[in-house]
Amino acid sequence: MNTIKQELEGELGYTKVSFGSDELETLRKFIRMQWLNRIREFAPAQAGQFANLPMDRYHELSCLIDHKNAWPKLHRILEPNAVREIRKLPAMAKIEQEFGRFKISDEENLGWENIYWRLVRPNSASDVGPMHADRWFWDLGHGITPPNTKRVKVWIAIFCEKGQAGFRLVPGSHRKEWPHHGEHRDGFVKPQIDVSDDQLDIKMFDSEPGDAIVFNDQLLHGGAIGGALSRVSLEFTLFVQNDRYYH
Repeated sequence: MNTIKQELEGELGYTKVSFGSDELETLRKFIRMQWLNRIREFAPAQAGQFANLPMDRYHELSCLIDHKNAWPKLHRILEPNAVREIRKLPAMAKIEQEFGRFKISDEENLGWENIYWRLVRPNSASDVGPMHADRWFWDLGHGITPPNTKRVKVWIAIFCEKGQAGFRLVPGSHRKEWPHHGEHRDGFVKPQIDVSDDQLDIKMFDSEPGDAIVFNDQLLHGGAIGGALSRVSLEFTLFVQNDRYYH
């Protein structure tokens, strides 16, 4: 059986790791807590209605608030205490067993490791991003990579319908340089690929809640619309020491 590292550098550029049911409930607890706290702060008059709503039905009430301004990234980064607890989960220990004691990036310079979630309403194209490689963000200055480290990305399905986690990818794309450029979107310079989707062999990550994809940060991926319920995912970037990664 190949190691995670071999899969990331191999033919596909990614592998799957699963978080158990108890671990998934822990992740959901921290996300929901932050979600509700933000709604209480941003739209206090509507907070009571959301408090009785499962997160995967968020879209049913999202019209009551200013969705776009409610959820900038800074309000979706989990607090340090949540990060400490997530670090203790068995699935995280499995990843650490593979890579050694890794660090998680602090891209927003908050002073703690950034683990953040995304919220995607069904059939809302504005909630998903275009195909890209995460490396392009770093190339454009979104965060600083410590010396002698390799970046590895982790994305976890938190709420989704089976097989509709909404994570699209191009297997093997990490082995090729893809044309792209930077453009201003949402107040930042973000990468935009110069290849249309119909020119790419795009596949859907086959997953259900608790499934995580660990992938090479040069792998092309993006979001997909669809499904009947709101989707929630969690993600973060690992900094792995080169001598451990390439050993």
